[in-house]
Amino acid sequence: MALVAQQEKLRELHGLDIEGIIFEPSVQALGSSKSLVLGGAGDRGLEINGKFIKFTAIGIYVEDGIVPYLSPKLSGKCVEELCDKELLFEEVISAPFEKLVRVVFLLPLTGPQYSEKVLERIGVQGMYKDLKDEHKQKFLEIFKAESFPPRSSLELSFTEQGLKVAFPKGNDIPEKPVAVIEDKTFADAVLTTIIWKDGVSPAAKVSLAERLSKNF
Repeated sequence: MALVAQQEKLRELHGLDIEGIIFEPSVQALGSSKSLVLGGAGDRGLEINGKFIKFTAIGIYVEDGIVPYLSPKLSGKCVEELCDKELLFEEVISAPFEKLVRVVFLLPLTGPQYSEKVLERIGVQGMYKDLKDEHKQKFLEIFKAESFPPRSSLELSFTEQGLKVAFPKGNDIPEKPVAVIEDKTFADAVLTTIIWKDGVSPAAKVSLAERLSKNF
């Protein structure tokens, strides 16, 4: 009963508005009928010449089963502890549940700029030094012909089978990915650039910690 209650409570989490971008309370997983709930969301930006420039808004979706899975390990820990020690994010990455990240662009960016920056951040983190070159190249190829004007988006799904990528058009939610990289290690490496130490959106990380921890 406790497990069911936790899952029901998580499903009650509301959506979030980040810079005018609405992240719905739940979305359908790529390539399946599974429903994922909004764990957290926030903006990503950089301080340039003394001004904070926001580039993207990021929503992080998770399976509702992840909360009862994580609760025995993380229950009773405050948000600061979960964030400062990376406890939550390490566990989320390794948890055997699907995670989906929706990235909405606030400023224009090309596909190659995005994919190259992701691989650069993986290299800087230094956690995944043995990724296969063929998978890195495939990741670059997936984004090669893409461009992202303001309010366009992409979806990245992280599963036990690997990384799925989709490019929604308008408000349409894609049912299937446009490409899959069948390597969980590569998928984990991409996810770390978003929610691990020095992840691209500290605001999204705090949001994820605050919302999930209320359900532990």
